[in-house]
Amino acid sequence: MTIRLTATIRMSVPSEKDGITPAVFARRAAGYFRACDNGTASAACDACDTAFGDAKCSGCRKKQTKPYTLSGLCLALGIPKRTFKSLRENKEFAQAVEMALLKIEAYIEENSISGHIGGTLALAILRENFGWGEKTEAAEPVEVMLSEEAKRYAK
Repeated sequence: MTIRLTATIRMSVPSEKDGITPAVFARRAAGYFRACDNGTASAACDACDTAFGDAKCSGCRKKQTKPYTLSGLCLALGIPKRTFKSLRENKEFAQAVEMALLKIEAYIEENSISGHIGGTLALAILRENFGWGEKTEAAEPVEVMLSEEAKRYAK
């Protein structure tokens, strides 16, 4: 008796709902974070002649970086937040989405602890986009009925 196993390889084709492949997602997300690290802090910095590097500008004292935001990431990906959240449920995208969210969440946490982002603003962002402070549903009470025999042994 011969058993023959076959496998079907399914190519990842973006659906109209998603409009993005895992490879495109990863490339655009990495590009977004790289652009934030190399970007400018404000429109005024674009006109400034100061070469920043890792130093702070002598004129405005800002670093030449942009903050990591979920909105900015969605814009770089070319998708709305609703689609981004649905990609989180897709097995092909789940890890890449989680890592991108973790990078943004860590940025917010670290900058709020160091005082670069106000605590109230950081908490509002973390509640809105990362579920911080969500109330978990209370566990339903469980009632255990003991038999008469078990009640005797319990004493």
